[in-house]
Formats: sequence, structure tokens, C-alpha cells
Amino acid sequence: MTGISSHSSAEPADYDKLVDMFNRALIHTLRKHSVADNILDLWVPDSDPVIGILGMIDSARLAGIRDLSIRVSKDTLPAERIGELEQSAAKVCKIRIESEPHSFLLRTTELNKEAAGESSSNSNNTATNRTYWRPAVATANPASNAPPPGWDASASDEFEDVHPHFRQPLKSAFLSMAFEVDVAPPAGDMLQVTGQEGGTCLTFNVDRTSQIVRAAVHKGGMSHAERAVLDLFCRHAPGLPIQEVADHLGLKILNSLVDIDRATPVPGVLLPNNAGKPFSLVGRLARRAYDAFRASSGTKLETNFYYAPPSTKWESLSSEERLGNVERSVRAFLQSEDMLQDDIVVQRIERNRYGYNVRAIIRFAERIAVSEKPSLMRALEKLLRRDVERELEVVAERAKDSSPLRRLS
Repeated sequence: MTGISSHSSAEPADYDKLVDMFNRALIHTLRKHSVADNILDLWVPDSDPVIGILGMIDSARLAGIRDLSIRVSKDTLPAERIGELEQSAAKVCKIRIESEPHSFLLRTTELNKEAAGESSSNSNNTATNRTYWRPAVATANPASNAPPPGWDASASDEFEDVHPHFRQPLKSAFLSMAFEVDVAPPAGDMLQVTGQEGGTCLTFNVDRTSQIVRAAVHKGGMSHAERAVLDLFCRHAPGLPIQEVADHLGLKILNSLVDIDRATPVPGVLLPNNAGKPFSLVGRLARRAYDAFRASSGTKLETNFYYAPPSTKWESLSSEERLGNVERSVRAFLQSEDMLQDDIVVQRIERNRYGYNVRAIIRFAERIAVSEKPSLMRALEKLLRRDVERELEVVAERAKDSSPLRRLS
């Protein structure tokens, strides 16, 4: 990623080049946004250039960037949409747009100011406490009980503080809550740590040596939605390192609630601040519990290298069974997309860098346009993770030149 530091953007980011790099990296390496610095870990380009640019600006803002310059071609961003971009960007920064012969140069400043509706109480967070989803920054104003504009709050007062997309799965989670109980005293080499905000508490029993969460409970949730999200968090935290719980579990739970058969909840990047306050709350509580664990155990803050293993069921399958399960789901995907059965072919299942058999290598037919491949891969991976194995990765094999003369040259 050219020209972006941890504090400012000295050289303009080339939006068109970044989109192209993202798409090529998605097709050939896919994981970890290797095309960009970690400030764009949250950014995903969108087919709508205004949404894509706004996503880049907001990702930089959440990463603590003070100012950001972006150059975008006039072919990508039509002049008639400049006003729309300016109006939307003004909610999170100051923006000035300069016209060049073949592009627009967007200069944004004061990105570190709070977005409309964000709480000033969170303004003292520093870059050293960043996590992937920045729950302490990306959250609605807790003083406001009104749902965001456009959310239908008429269905249920107890779930009006979450995006409508997530209300039904949270209602189901609420009916099966099992972790809103009294906390058990820690035994042996366990540390008990709590993240608290007002009367709401999230408590973990953590193995001091391995840093693995062994038990999790909660109490004091202020709404059905808060209690349901907290319960899901407690259900999935045991067995994970406490740092992984604080860094990523919230996003994983949020993404697990997305119904891929419905329209996407929000354009661009799904984050706690556009999913609902309960998702932001649980992240803040988990971060405070992790900070308490580090303070009590003397653990230093280090880079999180945890990688979730696939399910025991998946690992127990033979190579032929794994491949067959993936192939069946790919055929169903192609049928649902009204595509030919050889438009996407599963080549093999490979081990990833951690030794797990979770890399599904696919090949696209030559008739599939390069521009269509990233969105197809994202949709296919979502389906495979839902229906086959939650840790599957989809990677496209590099196409070989079909001309024997060019291959020999």
C-alpha cells in the first residue's frame, strides 16, 4: 500500500490500482489483505465507487489516520456523483476535491474526529489498543436510545437496538440462553477477569499459563438483544485464547448471524457500529477483561497469530469425502446462480500454511470475466463456510495461457 502511514497519508492512494490489487490478491492469495497496510484490514472495495471510497475513508479513520488523500479516475467516479460523495464523507471528515485532467484528487482531513453519533467518551482510545473491529471507537452514542435512521423499530422494542437483519437470529439465541448465570470461582491456575460497563458484566475464567478461556458468563444486559449477544459470546469463547476472544470473536459472531440468502445487511464493510450497539458493547467488555488479564498475569501485548482449526468432523473425513462435500456445494451454488456446471470446477483441497486441509482450489472457465471472479468467490466462500466447513478458504488457481505458442515464447 503506497503512501499511507499510521498517522497520515503523504502520497495519494491510487483507488483504481488498490481495487485492482485487491481483486488480484483475492483471486490468487485471498487471505489477510496482503495488498495493503493493516489500516485497510477493514476495507473491501464495492462495485459502487462512492461506497468503496467511503469505506476506504472510514477504515482509515477507524485505524487512527488523521488525513488521507485518494486519487480516483474519472472513468471510475463520474463527475455527477461528486456531490453525493462530498455530502456523505462530510459526516466523518473534512473533504476537498480537486479536478485533474483524468482523475479526481480527494483530500480528507480531521479523520480522527468522531463520526456523527459516536460517543465522545471513547475519544481517549489510542492506536496501541486497536483491534480488527475497534469496538471502543466504532459504536453508536450510548446516551441515545433511538434506533438509527431507516431501522424499523416497530417489530420489537427489545430488539430495536440491532439492525433488522439480525433480529430473528438473536431472538432464537435469546430463547436458548444458557450463560446468564452466577460465575463459578476459579480453580487451580485460573484467573477470573471481568469486563464491566455500568451494571453489565462479562466474566471469564482463564488458564494463566495457556491463556485459554475455560468458562464465560454474563449478567446485567439491558435488553433482550444485549443479553442474546452476550450469551452467544459466552457460548463460543471457551477453548479460545483470551486475546483472540478480545480481538476477533465479536466479528466472527456478527458474521455468523448474516443470512447469505438475504440481501447484505449494509453496503460495504459490516462493523459493530452499523450492526447495533449490543455488538459494540460486547467487544468493549471483552477488551476490558483482556486488559485485566494482562495486568494480573503480567502478560505483554503481542501480535495475535491465532488461527482457528477446522471442526473435528471435517478433520475426520478422508480426502475424497472432503472434496466430494465441496463439489456438491459448488454444483448447488452454480445452479442457484444460473451458471454452467463447468463455470467453476473444484481442483483439489490443499493444506494451508498451518497444516489444515481447508484450501479449496478452484478453476474458473475462460468465459468468466476477471471482474466477476471476486464477487463470485466471496459468495461461494460464504456458502461453503455455512454448509460445509466454517474454516474453508476459496482460492482460484492461476489460469494458464491457452495458446501453446505463447506458452513456448
